[in-house]
Amino acid sequence: MQNQTNFLFAATTDAKRPGKSQNQDAVLATAGKTGNGLTYGLFVVADGVGGLKDGSRASQTIINTLSAHFATIWPAITVVSDHTIMRLRQQLKKAIYKANEAIQEMTNTSDERMASTITCAIILDQVLIVANAGDSRTYLYRQGHLEQLTQDHSLVAWLVRQEQITAEQALTHPYRNVLTHALGATDKPQIDLFTQRLFPGDWLLLCSDGIWGTLLDKTLADYLQTAVSPEQLAPILMEAAQDHSDDLSLILVQLPLQTS
Repeated sequence: MQNQTNFLFAATTDAKRPGKSQNQDAVLATAGKTGNGLTYGLFVVADGVGGLKDGSRASQTIINTLSAHFATIWPAITVVSDHTIMRLRQQLKKAIYKANEAIQEMTNTSDERMASTITCAIILDQVLIVANAGDSRTYLYRQGHLEQLTQDHSLVAWLVRQEQITAEQALTHPYRNVLTHALGATDKPQIDLFTQRLFPGDWLLLCSDGIWGTLLDKTLADYLQTAVSPEQLAPILMEAAQDHSDDLSLILVQLPLQTS
């Protein structure tokens, strides 16, 4: 865990059968100061698509690409403004498309397709930018309420939105793992972008479906309600979600309440 001026965070990932199976997930959690002393954070969860070749290479490629892309951007940021946020949104989308291209370049034949979901968050001071493709999620927990900021790109999520099945039925639907968008799957995948302000006391939870597919939103909210810190809560959530059916990844970010 790192302690920055504005937030605390913890990140962890593990295979569905630790020591016995390869983890197809990858995470990135980094924070620092811009050239003008503003606090930033970059948080990414990527879930290599099961059933395709080298899902772990796809997810790690996303991590490497985004980390390298933003390494030269942070020092140049001097102010939080509408223009800065617009440029960060553009750069985030550019970096994700770059990762998509890198994954596709590693694919030689149709038998070697690889793909990965992505959910990621940039924090600059107290501005949040979230992007996603696939069914890894970013949640915001604020004053006792858990809100899913991202929208799953999956067949069952589409069926829920069409009111053909319920959210409860989606959890056990036979096609619950079928994605409609993921990086590496198409030349230009759909990428959703969201921007909003964060406040002291807020929490972010970024996670793969190994977490949210096992723990209901209400359960996640209950854990966050009594959480002391990201470092304390992360292993608790990992243990609670571990049913050996999927790889597990999560990042927790907390903006501590201000004290006088």
